Amino acid sequence: MYRLLPLLLCFLLLAGCAGSVRREAPTPLRLEPVAVPATYAEKLPWLSVEVPRIGAAVDHHDLLYSEEDFLRRPYARVRWGAPLGQQLGDLVVEQLTRSGLVGAIQQGGDPRLEIEVVEWLHDYRGEAPQARIALRSSLYRGERVVAQWRWADSTPFSPEGPLPGLAAQQRLLEAWLAELLAWLDGLPE
Repeated sequence: MYRLLPLLLCFLLLAGCAGSVRREAPTPLRLEPVAVPATYAEKLPWLSVEVPRIGAAVDHHDLLYSEEDFLRRPYARVRWGAPLGQQLGDLVVEQLTRSGLVGAIQQGGDPRLEIEVVEWLHDYRGEAPQARIALRSSLYRGERVVAQWRWADSTPFSPEGPLPGLAAQQRLLEAWLAELLAWLDGLPE
C-alpha cells in the first residue's frame, strides 16, 4: 500500500493541474454583410443558388494561413462560427435579393448558380501578409454550363493575425460580389 501512495499523490497532483488549465473557446468568425451596389433591373425571373463548394485546399471550419514552408495551418484561437460555404452562400443570396437582378431565389431549380471556393488564405510568405481569395462561379441550365467565371485577388493587411486578415478578405469579398452581379447582368438571356 505504501508503495502506491507516491503514485497516487502524483496522479492527484497531475489531475489537479490539468483541471486548473483554462481552455479558451475559439472566437467564432463570421462574414459580414457587404454594401449593396446600385440596383439592377430584373434579368432573371428566378435562380437556384447552391451552397458554395469548398475546394480541397480550404477548410470548412478553420481559417488557414501559410508560411515559408507552404503548409496550410489553422489559426489556434479562431474558427468559423458556421461553415464557410454556408456563410458565403447566405451572403450571395442576400446580395442577389437586394440587387433586384433576380426575381426569386430557390434551391434546386434551373438556371443554377454554383460557386466554388478555390482559395481562402492568409499568406505570410512575402514582405507583408496577404489576404487571398479565389472563387469560381458557374451558371448551369440543366446539366450544361452556359457561363463560367474565375475570380482571384489578394491584398496586404496589417497587423498580422486572423482578424486583420479576415477584414482584408471582407474587402475582397465585397469587390467580388459587385463583379458577380455585373457578370450575371452581362450574360445573354
